[in-house]
Amino acid sequence: MVTLRNRHYNNCLRCPLIFEGERRPEEPFRLGSLNFDLLSARKLCRDSMLHRVDPTALAAWLEVFPLLPEHVDHLPTGLGPGIMVTLPNGLGRPLIDGNHRAARALREGVEFLAFVLPESRTRKLLIRTMGRTAANRLWNRLCDYQFNPNDVQQGEER
Repeated sequence: MVTLRNRHYNNCLRCPLIFEGERRPEEPFRLGSLNFDLLSARKLCRDSMLHRVDPTALAAWLEVFPLLPEHVDHLPTGLGPGIMVTLPNGLGRPLIDGNHRAARALREGVEFLAFVLPESRTRKLLIRTMGRTAANRLWNRLCDYQFNPNDVQQGEER
């Protein structure tokens, strides 16, 4: 059995783990009831999925995502693009990896790139992370979601 001695970069709990050993644990991201393993997500990314993220949409997303300002300032450089998933039924494309990098890019006025997983790969990722039964149950609930007339669609003002 390999014993892992690890620590976080910058001794910050939000920074990546630096491992000594062969095995890496899962890297989770939770969005409501949905769980995503970021290591699995990276394996599903392809160069053709790389897109420039619209700064206005990015700013709107970051208004509701909890950020640690001190983490934005000391992030290691060179972590690469973020990852967005595509939810069914027009429910959006949340950023599941790279939120602090996106905030830094927005603050510095530089473009932010992200891999955008299509619905099919998003569903595959959920199945890998949560198991087939739980993932399918939640995916079907998203597919059946009925928009409320009071819901604000992306890009619209209240």
